[in-house]
Amino acid sequence: MNRRKYIGRKINAEILSSQNIRIDETGLHGYVSLTKFGKVYEPLIIDNFVIIDDCFSMLEFLPDNEQWALETMYDNNDDMIGWWYFDITSNNSIDEEGNPYYDDLFLDAVLLADGQIIICDEDELKDAFDVGEITRTEFDMAYVTLNSLKEKKIIDVTHITAFCSRLKLLFK
Repeated sequence: MNRRKYIGRKINAEILSSQNIRIDETGLHGYVSLTKFGKVYEPLIIDNFVIIDDCFSMLEFLPDNEQWALETMYDNNDDMIGWWYFDITSNNSIDEEGNPYYDDLFLDAVLLADGQIIICDEDELKDAFDVGEITRTEFDMAYVTLNSLKEKKIIDVTHITAFCSRLKLLFK
């Protein structure tokens, strides 16, 4: 399974623009990406909630020296849709060509606008460990990272809404 994922990556859509920028501010270091879609060939709808559709934008953040990555979407009116996706990672870095990427550790969390946190892909994490694709240290680190994000209130609607708004302003 390919665990390496690039921010600003393409989905099954017409890409109108995609930009990665480096951010180095007090307490905030990493890469931010904003991708604007035109026609989306396969909209993503989960439980009647539209995640990706025509003319949406995807904001991603890949922090330095952390084991997580963030993705959120904006609708065709440029309003945040109230859905934040956290990938737990083993490594956040840049490749030889300067493209930001992370190595996915399978475990994910989705924060919804009502504050509900949905933990995803625990089965994939366990399967990866069982077949030796990840180590016990990586397996444990995935849960330590997830719990830390909750304890530090990073996975928190008020915090993440303000945080994403701040990141999106970098593209104005």
